[in-house]
Amino acid sequence: MNSHLPKRAVLSYALPALPLAIPTVAVYILLPTFYVEEVGMSLGMVGLLLVLARVLDVISDPLIGRWLDHVQGKLFKLTFVAGGLLCIPGLWLLIHPDPSTAAISLFAGSALLYLGWTLIQIPYITWITHLSSDSFQRSRAISYREGFSLLGLLLSACLPLLALMGFSTQAVLQSMMLVTVLLGAFFLYRLLSDLPTPSYLKMAQGRWQDIKNNRLAVRLIAAWLLNGIANGIPAVLFPLYITSVLGNSPDARGVFILIYFIAACCSLPLWLYLSRRFDKVLLWSVAMILAICAFIPAVFLAPGDNHAFVLICILTGFAFGADLSLPHAIQAEVADWDKFRFKREHTGLLFALWNAATKAALALAALFALGLLELSGFDAQSATPSLSLALIYALLPCVFKSMSILILWRFPLRNHHHRALIRRLNERTSGSLHHAGSLTKPVLSSATHGRVQ
Repeated sequence: MNSHLPKRAVLSYALPALPLAIPTVAVYILLPTFYVEEVGMSLGMVGLLLVLARVLDVISDPLIGRWLDHVQGKLFKLTFVAGGLLCIPGLWLLIHPDPSTAAISLFAGSALLYLGWTLIQIPYITWITHLSSDSFQRSRAISYREGFSLLGLLLSACLPLLALMGFSTQAVLQSMMLVTVLLGAFFLYRLLSDLPTPSYLKMAQGRWQDIKNNRLAVRLIAAWLLNGIANGIPAVLFPLYITSVLGNSPDARGVFILIYFIAACCSLPLWLYLSRRFDKVLLWSVAMILAICAFIPAVFLAPGDNHAFVLICILTGFAFGADLSLPHAIQAEVADWDKFRFKREHTGLLFALWNAATKAALALAALFALGLLELSGFDAQSATPSLSLALIYALLPCVFKSMSILILWRFPLRNHHHRALIRRLNERTSGSLHHAGSLTKPVLSSATHGRVQ
């Protein structure tokens, strides 16, 4: 495993994130509307089928991650191919439903697309642990990956503009599928051909029950889940906040979204620079504190306060750049710690659990945001700005981010610990070390060791 990553290797790893992000807007926003307005299904049926498909998706994550821990060499790369081959018929079924079997097309297409995407996503994010043992190089590759993912999201957000040129919703979805498949095939081919097959340490495979013994992983999953809920709540309520609190027309939403994502994209190089000099857990906590401080004023905005909200979008987008880059690098370090501490291969399962936590956070964010808004008696037709909407939109995420910061407080795995355990893992691989008990103190102090087992 090389410590320094050449630019070509970084690009080969990062570029597939762009096509993987392109279907986002289409699947989450355009598709449900398409099945209700053009196919003629009821809103309740569409929602039920999508939820059932998503439940299967969340269940499949740890199963696929567990399976990846048992495969090596060509089988690891073939997982990408299998995922792509499932995504294509899944997209086709979703975009070209037979009116007589529309429900089957929606459920089967969604299930195939989610499964295919997971078969690509889990080994893709897991691969970061095999690219380099150096934490900064990992952060560098992740920053490029998340930058291309943001570009994919922006492209995804631009595709609906084809409707202004006379394209039907189905035509827009077909364009999305074509762009995704063409770019995805090319970039995945480059990934699989340019980068060496991941290599594994010769160690026993981990058991499901071993995960709960890794307190570092449990803490990081909990912090990741809570921060994901905090990010998801404003995303769900954003359209309503723009119209019901700020008093803007629906057309203004795209401008604020663009400002937010541009700020996030521009912040990635700075967070990468800082990660070389400061602990990533500390930086991530600082970014969440910045987001809290920037978001609280959104509770007090009134119609016409667009300039103040632009500043909030810039600051929270800047903080979101840290969410995109730093936690993934910390996850890779915790996966290294898991190998070191337990002498078992859990990497695929750990990354799958983090990925499942992301999906669970989005679902819980929608549940909390919409459920609380309904309980508050919110009326979208009211001309009076909604205080309840402002409180749920801006204050509730701050509560979840604060909980995430508390969980990460005094997180014991720091940069110098990771460098030490990588040296020990390399020595273990060469056969120079045989006793795990002698390895603990050089990596973590005895006081810390008791907390992270």
